[in-house]
Amino acid sequence: MDEIKVSLIEYPGARDWEAVKARALVTIGKTAKTPPTGKWKYDILRARHSPIRRLRFSFFIECPYWVSVHLVRHVHAQPYVRSQRNDRQNDYDRTKAPQDAPVNMIWDMNAEELMTIANKRLCRQASTETRRVVQMMCAEVLKVCPEFTGLLVPGCVYNGTCHEMYPCGRNIE
Repeated sequence: MDEIKVSLIEYPGARDWEAVKARALVTIGKTAKTPPTGKWKYDILRARHSPIRRLRFSFFIECPYWVSVHLVRHVHAQPYVRSQRNDRQNDYDRTKAPQDAPVNMIWDMNAEELMTIANKRLCRQASTETRRVVQMMCAEVLKVCPEFTGLLVPGCVYNGTCHEMYPCGRNIE
């Protein structure tokens, strides 16, 4: 399967951002008097403060089965992957299914996990196909949430150095 499809089906709106600001301010004994600005949104995302976990994203993804396995390893994101069980589908015999059999999934995550996934799966150590899925996800997010600009990047770019055991050489100290 060469076809990979990604659609952003849910993303945070103004009310979600107001909820994030309320949660951030309650920790310092304050209440919001104005809606969050673009700069404030970017700053709290960059700092990865806990209220950003209130921001939810959902993606519909069609990809090879083996790529979905790379994605579902992120424990703070919730995957819903189409079953390959023979009693649930009759497109192919699961015991003989090739790893590139297409699979559909919906993947839910919060803003913090979205950035973590981008940091890990945009790394050149990730497979080309997995990077492609995550690049497509990030592109969809940036269309509707520009405050993520510069944050959905490989870990070495985000951190200024590579923390991988076997660096690709893109950004080494």
